[in-house]
Amino acid sequence: MAALRSPGKAITLPLGRTNAGIAAWYEKKLRILIRRMHRDTVQTVRTYYRRAEPELAQDENPVTALDIILEKLKKKWLRIFEDHASTLAEHFVKSCQNDCEGDLRRRLKRAGFGVTFKPNAAMQRRLKVAINYNVGKIKSIAEQYHDGVNTLVTNSVMKGGDIGALTKELQARYGISERKAAFIAEDQNHKINQAVERMRDIELGLDKSKWRHCGGGRHPRPEHVKADGRIYETAKGCL
Repeated sequence: MAALRSPGKAITLPLGRTNAGIAAWYEKKLRILIRRMHRDTVQTVRTYYRRAEPELAQDENPVTALDIILEKLKKKWLRIFEDHASTLAEHFVKSCQNDCEGDLRRRLKRAGFGVTFKPNAAMQRRLKVAINYNVGKIKSIAEQYHDGVNTLVTNSVMKGGDIGALTKELQARYGISERKAAFIAEDQNHKINQAVERMRDIELGLDKSKWRHCGGGRHPRPEHVKADGRIYETAKGCL
C-alpha cells in the first residue's frame, strides 16, 4: 500500500475509539457460559455434598465419590469451554479488526484521504495470535473456576462445614469469574484495536502518533497517565 502524502502541512487525525458494543457482546457470551457452568456445579455439589454430610457430622471420612464427581465436572466444563472458545474468539477478534479499520477509514476520509484496507500476511498473523490468546483466556475461566471450587469444597469437608455456607462461598467464586470475563472483554477490545490501528498506520506511512490515556479502569497505570499527549514513533510504540 502506498504511503499517504499531504503536501504543505502535517495533518493530525482525530482520536480513534473502541466500540464498547463489541466488548459487551463478548462479555455477555462469556457470562452465559459461566452462568451455565456455575448452576450445574452448585446443583451437583449440593446433591453429592448432602450425601456426605452424615459422615462429616460423625468425623468419618467423606465418600470418595465427591472428589470423583468434582473431577468429572471439571473435565466436562473444560471441554464445553474449549468447544466454544475458538468460535467466540475468532468472531470477537475479527469484529474488533473490522470496526477499527472502519473507524480509521472514516477519520482518514474526513482528512481528505480515500483508503481501502486489504488483507495481508502480517495482519493475518497478528490476528491469529490474538485469536489463540483469547482462546486461552476463555479456557482459563473454566480452569480457574473449578480449581477454586475444588479448594472450597475440600476446605468445607475438612472443617465439617454445612452446605449453606459452602453455597455462599461458591456464589462468591462465581462473582470472581464474572469479573474476569468483564476484564478480558474490555482489555482485549482495547489491545486488539490498538494493534490493528498501529499496523495500518505503519502501512500508510503514518509514522508519528500521539499517546492518549483513555482513562479506563479504576486503577490506571501511572506510566500511562504520565505519557498522555506524548508524540512517539508509531513503529516503535510509546511504552
